[in-house]
Amino acid sequence: MKLLRLNAERMSACGAPRRRDGGFTLTELVVTIAIAAILATLAVPSFNNIIATEHARAAASEFYTSLITTRSEAIRLDQQVTMTESAGGWNYGWTTRSIGNTTLDTHGQMNGVSVQEASGATTVTYYPYGRLARGLATTPTFVITATTGSSTSTQCVSIDPTGTPYMKAGSTC
Repeated sequence: MKLLRLNAERMSACGAPRRRDGGFTLTELVVTIAIAAILATLAVPSFNNIIATEHARAAASEFYTSLITTRSEAIRLDQQVTMTESAGGWNYGWTTRSIGNTTLDTHGQMNGVSVQEASGATTVTYYPYGRLARGLATTPTFVITATTGSSTSTQCVSIDPTGTPYMKAGSTC
């Protein structure tokens, strides 16, 4: 039968007290937290750039989809269909309407995103055959900019002469 003493320290084979395994000292914990804070501080600007880029891409994709929808509705309905900026400009949203002022689609303002048309056009009109109005000096080009923190990202949505919209990244459209 073995008798154990309460509060007795475990001894190693050479007679020295054993260190308890498990856990961290307060110093180790503070140093680890300090290193994690420094790394997080360095990473935040990178995340702002990624977030701004994704917001710009998402907004450009929504705008692109609205243009595709407007064009396809003009072809489907065999009539002229117009996408018009909301009161205050493209930044505040847009509405797609057919002849007779029937609303086909409405899109509201996107937070943190700026939508500007390079030539100042307030409408995009598609004819039943899917093309834009004849005789336009320039085809519409929309510059979509998203800002997160100090990072800014730009996407462009343009319409080629055949009426097909397309997207591309970059500050120059």
